[in-house]
Amino acid sequence: MKKNLIALAVAAALIVPASAFAADNSSNDNTGPVVYGYAQITGSTQFGTGPASVVNSNGSSSNGLIFGANRVRLGFKGEATQSVTYNIMGAWDNVGFGGNSGNLGYGNGLNNGLGTNWNGSSAGNAQLLDAWINFAPVSLAQLEVGKFKTPEGLEYNAVKGNELPFIFRNMGQSLLPGRTAGAMLHADDVMGTGVSYAVGIFDNASLDGGTVFSGGNTFGGGQSGFLNGNGKYITSGMLSYSMSPLLTAEVSGSMGTVSNGLTNTSDNDVSWNVGVRGGLMGITYAAGYTRVNGGLNNGYLNLPGNTPFKGDNTGSGTINASDWHVGLGANLYKMGLLPLDVEPVVRYDQYSVNDITGHPRGFGNLANTTIGVNYYVNPNNAHAAEIQLNYIIPSHRGGAFGNGYGNAGYRGFTGYDAPMNGLAYDTLMLQFQAGF
Repeated sequence: MKKNLIALAVAAALIVPASAFAADNSSNDNTGPVVYGYAQITGSTQFGTGPASVVNSNGSSSNGLIFGANRVRLGFKGEATQSVTYNIMGAWDNVGFGGNSGNLGYGNGLNNGLGTNWNGSSAGNAQLLDAWINFAPVSLAQLEVGKFKTPEGLEYNAVKGNELPFIFRNMGQSLLPGRTAGAMLHADDVMGTGVSYAVGIFDNASLDGGTVFSGGNTFGGGQSGFLNGNGKYITSGMLSYSMSPLLTAEVSGSMGTVSNGLTNTSDNDVSWNVGVRGGLMGITYAAGYTRVNGGLNNGYLNLPGNTPFKGDNTGSGTINASDWHVGLGANLYKMGLLPLDVEPVVRYDQYSVNDITGHPRGFGNLANTTIGVNYYVNPNNAHAAEIQLNYIIPSHRGGAFGNGYGNAGYRGFTGYDAPMNGLAYDTLMLQFQAGF
């Protein structure tokens, strides 16, 4: 009996601490992965693009109705252990492939991620938009590493793609670095003051396409570039203040080096942004201004060194570009005016480029006025299912936006290019959204 008691005591001495250790290991606040996603199925048609017999440079008609998906997203997120969270999200859509949303049905069309072979594109492939890990043992200085949005632009960072009051974001997205890989220190609502901050350094070789910071970036030599970087980086930072739902204001900026094909042109880009947004009792507003100075290498700018102006590569200097926008919404359900959750919205957005060297093609203005209405099926979960109708009215003058789909005057057709999210023709869009 005594031996049994001794054996039991020894076993207890071994099992109890082991059980406690196992309990500590399993109590790691693992909440995932949580699966989430949404789809935005979009139809669009443009007006004034010319007769159906006229085709653009890729051999397709410039007229017609196009169906596709503005965004199709699927992600996984959760808490790996206490104070360590993660998020992985992929895209099967036009926005995810970094295409020029302004050229609907051309190149990177709305249906590019849905299995199309439009323009010989490798369709059906997914783009990894987000893949980050956030370490937050100290809430005042959290560390986020991986691929995610750089902290510049209030709308771009504060409003998710499935919560936008308009189908497209503003054209100022072309002047932001966008998503890329890097590391960032950040914190929200520091000590209850309403102040938030973020500052990070990013690899400029993994940027989204279609922005002024992306273009021709290459890795260094050796090992096929597997471990060698190109020695060029982008730093971005944001400081914001939220007083209440009535007002959130921010100032942000980025600077970095890019590769471009312009002769005698600096490869430094510097951008900055200010923005405000808020609302009360169903009335919402948003406004912002973004500006960039540097060597821009985007086809729609029609600058020296860029086709189709062959031989015209003697330019020098830098390019200034800017965008400003203001939007207003009125939710008639929240205002008690309708039993259905209906929200009329309107936005004015103007994008400008200016070649400070005075090159005749290095300037241009493009303005988009968007008139829309949103219908939210369930007012208690507005973005789970909604319908958006937008009519976009452009106004522009030549210069950087006077080039027709890659070749000015191709087959007698004079069209217009546009930056990301910009429309060069009157456009009617209808979008259906559902998410979980």
